[in-house]
Amino acid sequence: MKPRGKILLMVAAALTLLVAVVVIAVAAFDWNKAKPWLSRTLSQSFGRTVAIDGDLAVDWQRDTELGGWRAWLPSPHVSVGKVVVGNAEWARAHDFVSADAIAFDIAVLPLLAHRLTIHSVSFSAPQANLERLADGRDNWTFPDAGSWKLDIGRINLGVGKFTLLDQSSGTDLSGGIQPLDESIAFDELVAQQVKQARSEIAARIGPKATQHLAERIKRRKEQAPREVRQHYAFAWSAQGTFRKSAFKGIGKSGGVYFLRNPEQPFPLQADVRIGDTRIAFVGTLTDPADLNALDLRMWLAGSDLSQLYKIAPITLPPSPPYAMEGRLVGRFTPGTLMRYEDFVARIGQSDLSGTLQYEAKEPRALLSGKVESDELQFRDLAPLIGAGQRDPEAPKTAGKVLPEEPFRPERWRAMDADVLFSGDHVFRDSELPIHKVNTHIVMDNAVLALEPLKFRYAYGNVDANLRMDGQAAPIKATLSLSARDMQLKHMFPSIEGKSFDLGLANGDAKLTAAGNSVGALLGVADGELKLQLQSGTVSKALLETLGLNLPNIIVTKMFGDKQVKIDCAAADLVAKQGVFDSRAFVVDTDVALIEVSGTVDLGKERVDLVVHPKSKGVRLFSLRSPIHVEGPFAHVDASVDKGVLLARAATAIGLGAVAGPAALVPLTSTGTGTDSDHCAAALASAQGAPKAPPPAKQR
Repeated sequence: MKPRGKILLMVAAALTLLVAVVVIAVAAFDWNKAKPWLSRTLSQSFGRTVAIDGDLAVDWQRDTELGGWRAWLPSPHVSVGKVVVGNAEWARAHDFVSADAIAFDIAVLPLLAHRLTIHSVSFSAPQANLERLADGRDNWTFPDAGSWKLDIGRINLGVGKFTLLDQSSGTDLSGGIQPLDESIAFDELVAQQVKQARSEIAARIGPKATQHLAERIKRRKEQAPREVRQHYAFAWSAQGTFRKSAFKGIGKSGGVYFLRNPEQPFPLQADVRIGDTRIAFVGTLTDPADLNALDLRMWLAGSDLSQLYKIAPITLPPSPPYAMEGRLVGRFTPGTLMRYEDFVARIGQSDLSGTLQYEAKEPRALLSGKVESDELQFRDLAPLIGAGQRDPEAPKTAGKVLPEEPFRPERWRAMDADVLFSGDHVFRDSELPIHKVNTHIVMDNAVLALEPLKFRYAYGNVDANLRMDGQAAPIKATLSLSARDMQLKHMFPSIEGKSFDLGLANGDAKLTAAGNSVGALLGVADGELKLQLQSGTVSKALLETLGLNLPNIIVTKMFGDKQVKIDCAAADLVAKQGVFDSRAFVVDTDVALIEVSGTVDLGKERVDLVVHPKSKGVRLFSLRSPIHVEGPFAHVDASVDKGVLLARAATAIGLGAVAGPAALVPLTSTGTGTDSDHCAAALASAQGAPKAPPPAKQR
């Protein structure tokens, strides 16, 4: 053999001998003698007392689950009995973590680079007490270990217990974990959770709405769960309070936890109740640093969407009972980023679908995405503008009609929003003629804007901009609106017969106000409101009734009604501190001229209007008395001006005593002509021309 070969052989023999000596020494050494040194070293590293009361042993084992060449290399396998890690001085519990036994493997070569790599670690009968104070201090953050880095491959948990006390969020939970008698395949548990979740949905929103939701889910492309090799091996349960709301939940998880190993995702399943909200999910978790680390099929159900604010800082409006299903993907580090993809929801009697993304960022979290609706029930939409849904504990002012539900600008400050919303059809119990809603909802530092807000109303086009400044106290709001070509016959679907066929109408509104509810805003609104009718017809019987033309009313009832052409109609209302004053309000037809004067006070919720019907042509027995429409919104009353009516009646009685048929003169309307100038004057007034105040009311 050549000298070089002899040298290589000697080096190989020496290394083999050294390895053999190390292996034998490790296996033969009494490691219990090292417990004091190990406890002292760990205590100094963690800044907590670490006690080892059981045996300490080290031997050599191969980890066949590592795969590749690493599965053939033995590594030190450490087992420690009865380990207790002390708690922080301020903590409630005496111990932070304890276990009857801990076993783990250590990779040798990474030690040379000051990296403690543990392929796997197992805990027997673990107990953990996690705590965080209101000032943010927690007991699971340890001092920096210097140049040493810790890297854990997978974790096995035995039967154990845990507690979580978080004073900063009002959370106090306790629970346990235990192995399942038989492991459950991932896809089998998915099927079980789907059945359970949809049973809860039926209880929340009713069987009819549940069937409608299920049909929409079928039409959507189902998201098949990813292939997962692991089975569910452990079950957990917890109870207590979460963010000051009652919490109760159960779930299941895989037997081992692979960190940063997409080939072995960790299966998760949970079904929890937080207050009146139920959250269920089934899916996987792999790398917490990866966007797709969390991949869950998720169900939500509850009585009110705004209650989700108690669970997570997500600002949503009040709502009727709801249920939704979708896919949640995201990450926790660096920075929380969650995306609820392709969700389908049923809120009251409304359908919603889309994708929303929640991103934790500074200075505020951001909710963004796109939401669509095929059918949107108006009473489900009303809470968006502070109407409809009401806090049952909030006081209710007697006789009030306008919504008093206060806005919550403090929640607006918790989150920004950038959401596109589109709706195909909005309806109420019979029909609300709103179609094709499109708006851009933006929340920026407590300033809410719907710019633009576009929709088709009564088959006309409405363009609006709404802005509410939640930074101001009270909230400042501005509204500008332009409506064109609305078909008024579709605005009054509840009117029976053919009393109206009012053609097309246009409208404009510009209002500003400050208040903390819809009612408060309207009660102090300043601005103007203008309406203009282009053409149409109205029932002659209705006009005769308004004019109190008694014989004509009887004739109409006996021989039928006919439609009267409307020459023009216009209204010009000016608002000051919630009082809408009629500068001009005229309806001109070929048989009558109707003028309306007076005010509508939204602050006091009171109507004080006078309707002046003026017949055209000769009308016998026409009382021609103004009609007063007055009273609170809850009980508006219409009555004849008794002063004018009695004066005309007295005159007729007096004349009847001396002139017989001449007594009919005061009750006869002899107005002639079309008074077309009223149209021009009314339309000019609707464009901003001033009008003299109405005459005083007579009694």
